[in-house]
Amino acid sequence: MNVSVFAQLVALGMIWGASFMFQRVTVPVIGAGLTGAGRMIFAALTLLGVLALLRKPLCWRARWRDYLLVGIIVMGLPLTCFAIAARSLPTGYLAVLNATVPLFAVLIGWINTGARPSASKLAGVVVGVAGVATLAKFGQLALDWQTALGFAAALFASLLYAVGAIMAKKRYGGADPLVVTAGNLIGGSVPLVPVALATAPVALPPAGVTAALVALGILCTGIAYALYFRILRAAGVERTVTVTFLVPLFALIWAALFLHEPITWAALAGCALVLSAVALIFEKVPGLAPASAAAAPLVAKEGPCN
Repeated sequence: MNVSVFAQLVALGMIWGASFMFQRVTVPVIGAGLTGAGRMIFAALTLLGVLALLRKPLCWRARWRDYLLVGIIVMGLPLTCFAIAARSLPTGYLAVLNATVPLFAVLIGWINTGARPSASKLAGVVVGVAGVATLAKFGQLALDWQTALGFAAALFASLLYAVGAIMAKKRYGGADPLVVTAGNLIGGSVPLVPVALATAPVALPPAGVTAALVALGILCTGIAYALYFRILRAAGVERTVTVTFLVPLFALIWAALFLHEPITWAALAGCALVLSAVALIFEKVPGLAPASAAAAPLVAKEGPCN
């Protein structure tokens, strides 16, 4: 990995880490529905602008059904669930729970194919569960119905991310991922608009909250996805997914600096366990990782709108 790609990867980790902080700013004022829908709309407009500059078609007429179905599962519902979780959970907790997506991916793959995962992946699932349990049991929050709902919403969102990734792979095949992401954002935001309108506050939110929502959509979703796919093409899947290790760390740092959320030993321990689980699932732990060829850069196949 060259210096340029590494710098982009760190920047992406910083941006995605900040997304959880921005949700802690917007949700208490404008609600989870408007946060989720507004984020997706701003992100969709950003990616549509990118597609226009690149002269790439959205292929809406051919794929609108997929965009609606996959969009709500992989974008709309998960982003709204994380917004709901942001009502009661600190920023660092949200980022750590978001990092459990690979755990669910292993379990879903095991159920779908019946093929037993490697020892490293199974160990990763166990360690990941221990990390979440550490946060819930020993964290700074009292485990009442509100925090329990927050944990459930965040974990359900991670499950949906894993399910949505499988659906997207089956339905979109070799389609350009930037186009697919823009379509999913548009499709996934459609069912959220009525919810957002019904739950929107009567008065206009403060300028700082509005700025946080715009940053959440344009920077942390639209630009972040464009940067993600840029790194994906240059470095390949295996190297790009290492951003999973950076997001919780930056989320903890941003929350401590700007929201004054304490970094407790339980948060650090839970974060370390979940990140260790991700390393095990990605088979990056010496002694447990199978021999494999180096990952080749990913080049998306582009074709007509069919």
